[in-house]
Amino acid sequence: MTSKTAFALQTLFSTASRDRCMAKMMKFRIPRIRGKEPTATAAVLIPICSVEDTPSLLYTLRADNLRSHSGQISFPGGKKDNNETPIQTALRETEEEIGLSRTKVEVWGQGPAVPGRNNKIMITPVVGTIKRLEEKDLDINEDEVAEIFTLPLETLCDKKHQFYTQFSNGYILPVYKVDHYRIWGVTAFLTHMFLSSLLTRDIYNNEWMKQKVELK
Repeated sequence: MTSKTAFALQTLFSTASRDRCMAKMMKFRIPRIRGKEPTATAAVLIPICSVEDTPSLLYTLRADNLRSHSGQISFPGGKKDNNETPIQTALRETEEEIGLSRTKVEVWGQGPAVPGRNNKIMITPVVGTIKRLEEKDLDINEDEVAEIFTLPLETLCDKKHQFYTQFSNGYILPVYKVDHYRIWGVTAFLTHMFLSSLLTRDIYNNEWMKQKVELK
């Protein structure tokens, strides 16, 4: 597959692309939980958007006044309410945080839950497409979000933007640095999971797993 074909909107937003992506996500290898199983649950939306005809991922920069993970980059989302499904949580939280109506999101499905920082919470990724994202679709909640931005998939696939970091608990996870944005932690892992599931290895081939082996 050529790069031009891989990043064509018609290709990425097709039914075949959706089915292949979600099937691969469900089989994705998740970091093993060390210690006590988390009891809290959350869900985030991985929003793949068409921004001026460019396929991109949408991220938020969390407000500085938040008690946890302030000033960090994340996907829109949050903790589940009672009796909510992960999809309902992701869509509700997205609407509350950035004003994006759930009617604008075509949900592809959900992937396997991954442990959050320090294994205190399990986070379920929900994939959804916004086929034409415009500024008027967004209404930022400044109590929770400092900034909304998008990054082209092609940029995230460029190796010059791919790095890795090792945590004190031994995990080695990917990091993406684009301009002044630094995506790390569970958001970077979910980005990696999604790109690995959506795209073929000749288009996206982040080598941080090889680095993990070398550092052992």
